[in-house]
Amino acid sequence: MSCSAPRAYRPRTTASCDAVAIVRRHFPAFLERIEHDGGVLPKFVRDEFDGFVTCGDFERGFLVTACRRCGEQLRVPFSCKVRGFCPSCLGRRMSEGAALLVDRLLPRCGYRQWVLSFGGSMAVRLGYDATLLARVSRCFARAVMGSLRRRTARHHGLRTASALHAGMLVVVQRFRYDLGLFVHLHALATDGVFESTIATDRDHDRDRDRAEGVAVRWLAAPAATEEDLAQVLTTVHRRLGRVDDGDEVAPALVGCAQLSLDSTERPSGAPPPRPLEVSRFGMSLHAASVVDGRDRKRLERMLRYLLRPPFAHDAVRALPDGRVRLVFKAPTRSGATHVDLEPDRFLARLVGLVPPPRQHQVRYFGVFSNHHTLRASIRVAQSPSDALAPAPTQVPLFDTSRQAPWQASASDTHSPAPSRARIGWAKLLARVFAIDVTVCRRCGGALRVLAAITDADEIARLLHGARPPPRPSAPGQLTFFSM
Repeated sequence: MSCSAPRAYRPRTTASCDAVAIVRRHFPAFLERIEHDGGVLPKFVRDEFDGFVTCGDFERGFLVTACRRCGEQLRVPFSCKVRGFCPSCLGRRMSEGAALLVDRLLPRCGYRQWVLSFGGSMAVRLGYDATLLARVSRCFARAVMGSLRRRTARHHGLRTASALHAGMLVVVQRFRYDLGLFVHLHALATDGVFESTIATDRDHDRDRDRAEGVAVRWLAAPAATEEDLAQVLTTVHRRLGRVDDGDEVAPALVGCAQLSLDSTERPSGAPPPRPLEVSRFGMSLHAASVVDGRDRKRLERMLRYLLRPPFAHDAVRALPDGRVRLVFKAPTRSGATHVDLEPDRFLARLVGLVPPPRQHQVRYFGVFSNHHTLRASIRVAQSPSDALAPAPTQVPLFDTSRQAPWQASASDTHSPAPSRARIGWAKLLARVFAIDVTVCRRCGGALRVLAAITDADEIARLLHGARPPPRPSAPGQLTFFSM
């Protein structure tokens, strides 16, 4: 998406968000009721709510920019940078994460989305048991990549799969359509394998220099079948084995999780079957979505879906009777388009969306992991340009040649490491919304940063024209003139 006709940028204010107003009005009383019942919410949950209500609040500080030509000023409020449910901050993480994966890592090959969900209490326990979550993610990734290697080897008539390597990234999602706590795994895996000319054992993995000059060939996997999905579930179940009791969870979190589990819909009968969906051992696996990696725009959209926030700002509405209306992105199978919740139930569901600290929500396996010796050989070429981030390169999907979807070339291999690990806020706005905030909305001149306003007195002066209160004299100050 180009910026030839940029749209005007209007900073979001917290006053226009019903979800922020609901949290400000009801969260203090919600905390008091929890404490009255003998429970205490952990600090990371309280910090999440405190940050959410101040996200985009000019009273907490802002950045001042001005046009070099006409002097027009633009003020941009600071964000909260939380990782639980803030639509603005998680929307930035979604856009940035998808852009970095498309531009700097994922090669131009085929991909398939795998979704692993759990029934019963397992979907809740994974939300707070970091050890179990890591174990499930690892077993799931290894089962899928092992299936890819074996099926591809048979399909291409190879005698062994030891030189075949797949890649997979797993995203942990904690929410259902109604914001109930429901941990499930969304994964994007290569729909095939990379064949190398050397055996990458553990010794080679420790030495990345062994990958220099390695010839890598892409081998597409045959289409997945329901039997393949059933075998993956069987492998995950066998490798997990017995699941022991995990660490004790705070009673307040348990109570909020129970509130979030109360389903807003009571469907009758079994759900209609979907293609390539299998249920075994209390788990469900779906793998019908595929994307061609040469279609970079579509690949980026799929990644945004995997990394999306739980809800959008306009999906939460405060009703006149005090209840909260949550509008679904799509109608449910019973035709419901929204649900009305009491404020306490809505806040309890927000509590369940906050991940504990030091619990990774995106995990990399196979050739996508940092330690794999083929990562430098297969990752997509990187551009050192610091200009506004353009849309991902679109490669024609249909051609008359018989060239494989991916081939190692001089431009795709051994690219220099990027100088920055993140994408600037202005570049993301230009890429996602075609908004160029580096250009003056009045005359088109270039904007420059004047100052970052964080002092309370300065904020009051710039926003309200208020003079700061007189400062008291220092202790022990002598008075020269007595009245």
